[in-house]
Amino acid sequence: MKKTIVAAVIGSVVASASVVVSTSAIAAEVYSGDELSVNVYGNLRARYETTDNNVMGADSTFTGEGTEIGLGMTYFLANDMYVNGDLLTEVNIIPESGDGDNLDDSAFLKFGSVALGGNFGEVRIGRMSAVQDTLAGQYDISWEYAGTANIKNDWSATDRLTNGIQYKYDMSDIGLTFMAQYHTGQEGNDPIEIDQAFAGGVAWASDFGLGLSGTYTYSERTKTDVNYGGDDDTSWTLNATYDIEALSLAAMYSDYDFAGDKQTGIGAMARYDLPMGVGLYGIYDYVDYDTDNNKLDQYTIGADYWLNDSVVSYAEYADMSYDKQQSSNVKTYQDDSAFTIGMRVYF
Repeated sequence: MKKTIVAAVIGSVVASASVVVSTSAIAAEVYSGDELSVNVYGNLRARYETTDNNVMGADSTFTGEGTEIGLGMTYFLANDMYVNGDLLTEVNIIPESGDGDNLDDSAFLKFGSVALGGNFGEVRIGRMSAVQDTLAGQYDISWEYAGTANIKNDWSATDRLTNGIQYKYDMSDIGLTFMAQYHTGQEGNDPIEIDQAFAGGVAWASDFGLGLSGTYTYSERTKTDVNYGGDDDTSWTLNATYDIEALSLAAMYSDYDFAGDKQTGIGAMARYDLPMGVGLYGIYDYVDYDTDNNKLDQYTIGADYWLNDSVVSYAEYADMSYDKQQSSNVKTYQDDSAFTIGMRVYF
């Protein structure tokens, strides 16, 4: 990896992010009334990335991918009820092609939903985060690279839903949250398309630093998988977190059966926050590709610094390696390592 480039690009990344800081305050507007609340929110991103084999990302590239701009509106009704509408668009503010015509450079609607809520909980319909994405993988505190053990995809209804209905109920007095989802309609690209999916999850947060959660997802495909012979997907996760003063720990276990392609994941992390606003962290991801008789080990280390409550800069290095580069199912696996330095501004 071209580590000698890193020193030369630090100044450019910080400079480009400084422009973002000056413009984000102008974009953020909040209106609050007795019956209506309107919020404009999001984050602006800029970073430099270099990799060995272009698997974990792009090599020697500036990017602003993942930048998000959202709009939320809430109408307050009688009897403690409300109606909420939320839109979130993702865009790359630094097009890699220079003219914005790459797929990754195009803006797209990431989330868009309407909800009715009250003392009975909340019912939400539309494009939204899946239960697994919402409640699982708390060990993944990285800005860019970790989270491999939390295997999630749009096409298995474990990352994002485009045609979903969700019920959520919070019992804040005892720290419990329940979620249930149903997803219908096709998701992903042929031949992997979803007919329907069901998911549920529960999370508990204690008042002494311990957090626990679990999720389960089942989805049916419109076609049988040509490689593994199955026509449905199942996944479940167990997660634990523990915070004690400046130290944070987390771990997860995941089990997947993607139409006969069985995989198991283990993830763990440790983070320590120094008094001056600097955080140091390390993350380990392990995936056992049981059907393909292969294993992945991935290590991620990083540091971040919060300039204030809205601006963070970070540097991160990750290394991933497989036992085998070629599986019995003619699937290719390639080792890689990556480094990134960047900044994010939230509003």
